[in-house]
Amino acid sequence: MKGFGAGFRSRSPLVLLVAAALLVPALLGFEYLFASGAWSVVPLKYCLRNSGDSFTYVSWTVGHNKRQPPALPSVYLTGGSAAREALVSGPSLAAAVQRLGGPRIAAWDLGCINQNFAETLAVADNVPDSPAWVLIGVNLGRFTAFPAQNEQQVVGRDFLLKSAFLQRYVSGTYGRYTYSSTILPGIFSYLTSYLKKDGKSLLAAKAVQRDYRQHQYTASGNHSVKQKQRMVAQWLTQRYPVFRRNLPYNLAMLRQILARCRQRDVHAVIVELPRNERIVNGRFDAAVAAYQVPVAALSREYGVPYLDFNAALDLPDGDFHDLSHLVEPGRVLWQHRLAQELVTLMGPSGDGGGVQ
Repeated sequence: MKGFGAGFRSRSPLVLLVAAALLVPALLGFEYLFASGAWSVVPLKYCLRNSGDSFTYVSWTVGHNKRQPPALPSVYLTGGSAAREALVSGPSLAAAVQRLGGPRIAAWDLGCINQNFAETLAVADNVPDSPAWVLIGVNLGRFTAFPAQNEQQVVGRDFLLKSAFLQRYVSGTYGRYTYSSTILPGIFSYLTSYLKKDGKSLLAAKAVQRDYRQHQYTASGNHSVKQKQRMVAQWLTQRYPVFRRNLPYNLAMLRQILARCRQRDVHAVIVELPRNERIVNGRFDAAVAAYQVPVAALSREYGVPYLDFNAALDLPDGDFHDLSHLVEPGRVLWQHRLAQELVTLMGPSGDGGGVQ
């Protein structure tokens, strides 16, 4: 053992070269466990860092489905926390589609806090085509993400998903992450935070189990009307300038999602996420039009549906926790309307036979 330890302390160039030669394949093999989805053999309940760990939930779910493709047509709702709160659950959406006369499907709500378009692209690049339907949730918040927030997904932050397509796009278009060929930074970040949280339990041979809690908001915790009015004013003064600055970049990233879905024969659908128009009362109209007009143009260019049933539903203020997050009554209604739209789009077999 002394000789083995001495090898690590050696400064011989030959020894260091051999060590490096052994380390590289070891690290690449380690990365493969995550990039291939093989890590999902560990049940999700042992992988979550907390009960609301939506980053790990999305990463694990996509990895699991990549490793074991679903036998049914699959629907994935993507977007920020507004998408996370928009559905009762993925299985509930699947049941609603079948109940309304649609095909048997499997569905997952992959919405998570501050999900940017690069992260959605990583999802679209990794889900198995069984066939797959990627619902791309859009709202004002999705177009505020900075380039740096998007581009860190190249190295696996915050999703443990590898996308060579994303890396090539960021490198070729913006000259960044040119030599980033692995998601090891994201993997190590995840493991570091996991060990910081549960390292003591692991050392004591006690596996920590957690169930994933999708919803973070309930009707009992709704903000008051006065608080929501202040949120509108704050968005217009604080977030609107950020939105204007980052809109072109995020529209370009959305285009890449549609391009990759087309390449992979994955069905893309753009969906407007819920908005509390009873409180907003038209004050976001200019900002909404600023992204909706080019998004509609993209939907026509790529031949993908663009769904917006907010006005038709006209949900009351009480169905919203704030300006965009639905609670118990509202998410049932929003999910039902989405299920109706999916029945029409997916056709009887779930392969898109209903798309005109």
